[in-house]
Amino acid sequence: MTEELTPIIMLSEQQPARPVRTLEALLRLYAEGHRNFSGSDLRGVTFNIIDKEIKSLDLREIILKGSNLTAIILSRGQALKVDLNGSDLSNCNLQGADLSGCRLDQCNFSNSDLRRANLQRSSCRGSDLIQAKLQNISFHDHNIHDTDFTASNFTEASFGSSYLNGRFSQANFRGSNFHKATLKNFHSQGSDFSDADLRDIILSTSVDIRYSYYNHKTKFSKNFDPIAMGMELIEDENDSED
Repeated sequence: MTEELTPIIMLSEQQPARPVRTLEALLRLYAEGHRNFSGSDLRGVTFNIIDKEIKSLDLREIILKGSNLTAIILSRGQALKVDLNGSDLSNCNLQGADLSGCRLDQCNFSNSDLRRANLQRSSCRGSDLIQAKLQNISFHDHNIHDTDFTASNFTEASFGSSYLNGRFSQANFRGSNFHKATLKNFHSQGSDFSDADLRDIILSTSVDIRYSYYNHKTKFSKNFDPIAMGMELIEDENDSED
């Protein structure tokens, strides 16, 4: 008689979503193979309690969709590197969160509230921040190479009154609102600003948006000359049909 083979299923797939309320519970369950912690309440949780001998923490592909992460601190200066690459942080409350120095490449922040969050020195390449609330956020670093949002998707995101500094090349800003945002050391070559609102922004001479493009629906301040800035006007298919 041939023994039937039991299919091997990853623990994270076997278990349903398990909301947590403490960092200790999250780290223990993650180490056991769990990944889905949707709907967790980790308000004010700080990673400063992690043993100072630990220099890096691997939390890749964790799922925290719909969680309350208000004022969470995922850093310990530059002494602790938290890796959240490929994680799902969509529909989260991340107001006032400290994500500085974190690895956030290919993460999903769509529809999340990141107002007043700190993203200094973070890497967020190729991530989705569709319709994210980014008002009064800090992308503020002395070295533009420390903050990297290359090829990220900010479609219809809100940047009102934010301080934007870093690498945003090949980013999608279609329909985004930059009202009263400050752009300094802002490098976004080849990005899409179609339908975006760029009125009342504050520009410094270090801004580089060459080769980026805009359409007839993009809104500019009166003193903003997109041609002089090296941008290119494109026509949407709907425009050409008119």
